[in-house]
Amino acid sequence: MKRSWRIMREWLRYICFLFVLLGVGVSFAGTCEEWVAQVVSVEGNVEAKKVDEPLWMPVTLNSTFCAGDTIRVLENSRAELSLVNQPVLRLDQNSTITLGGVQEERTFFVDLIKGAAHFFSRAPRSISVNTAFVNAGVEGTEFFVRAGDDETFISVFEGKVLAKNDLGSLGIGSGQSAAAKAGQAPVARVVASPRDAVRWALYYPPVLHVPAKEIAAGDSFDPVYLAARASNQLAVGRVDEAGSDIDRILSIDPNNSDAMALQAIIALVQNDKAKGLTLAQKAVAADPESATAKVALSYAQQAEFDLEGARATLEEAVKQTPDNALAWARLAEIHMSFGALDKALEAAEKAAELDPNLSRTQTVLGYAYLTQVKTTEAKAAFKKAIELDQADPLPRMGQGL
Repeated sequence: MKRSWRIMREWLRYICFLFVLLGVGVSFAGTCEEWVAQVVSVEGNVEAKKVDEPLWMPVTLNSTFCAGDTIRVLENSRAELSLVNQPVLRLDQNSTITLGGVQEERTFFVDLIKGAAHFFSRAPRSISVNTAFVNAGVEGTEFFVRAGDDETFISVFEGKVLAKNDLGSLGIGSGQSAAAKAGQAPVARVVASPRDAVRWALYYPPVLHVPAKEIAAGDSFDPVYLAARASNQLAVGRVDEAGSDIDRILSIDPNNSDAMALQAIIALVQNDKAKGLTLAQKAVAADPESATAKVALSYAQQAEFDLEGARATLEEAVKQTPDNALAWARLAEIHMSFGALDKALEAAEKAAELDPNLSRTQTVLGYAYLTQVKTTEAKAAFKKAIELDQADPLPRMGQGL
């Protein structure tokens, strides 16, 4: 019997070894006693490897990292980390960093090997970002660094940065940018719209939902396929790629309602409310029965504080397209803004029934439960919403409430 147990244990150890070797079903989890960063959001493919180890492992929500660990974000992906001294670090696609941890009292050190990173903190925090061409010592609340093949670019939104290398140094204040190339000291650079550099980090609420498996292969000349792909690209912040697909749609069909609805959402998220409203109105005019267009219009009307108009738009949308889960979810949101809590719960439950695997339906259902003081049900809905869309801030806010 003892020999049988020994043989079984050896087989189990061998199988575990193969799983680690092949990376099958194994996710990264920090093992150090004091982690320095934790995953807040993972969208797409993100991997990490521990210091002095060769294997890359998939990163999942709530994974923790130790000083010396390396994280890479692959194509069409993005990630968000919470650093131990409170700042939030957002990583764009094709980015790689190594975490240095907290040194010199409260300074957090990060090596940005390649790609782009957006740092944000509610209070000034000291961070040092090291790149191939320049090091950035930061005392501020929000800034952006991009490490390319031949230069490092820095924009400071709030706070101040001292950019320096062996050839010189430059102070950068709020609203200013700078760059450094190989063999050159850092120099100031005038950028007309510096926040365009972090458009990938923004959250674009869904107006058109098509499961990824349904658009895995499609016709690049089919407006329906292109609109679905653009919607999925916006879901991970790929606004430029989405814009290219939208332009292609409009070159094929200049009056395409879905394309204009997506344009409206992009404009609204980038704080151009007038443009967003105009585009949403054009989308509805192009197809008066499109729930996608009406959901976009409801966001534009809400941005202009026209809640009555948004409610009327959404009531018409669910009447015309009663099987559209996003329209019902939006209607539930608007009902809550009017304090019509029973109607909100009814609409939220309808949305979740139509599509329980859509983050927005679970988010709205969580808030509807919360207004009814059904906290257990609300927690479950928010938890599922976060798992379905880790970048959406609304379910996290609901969890906090």
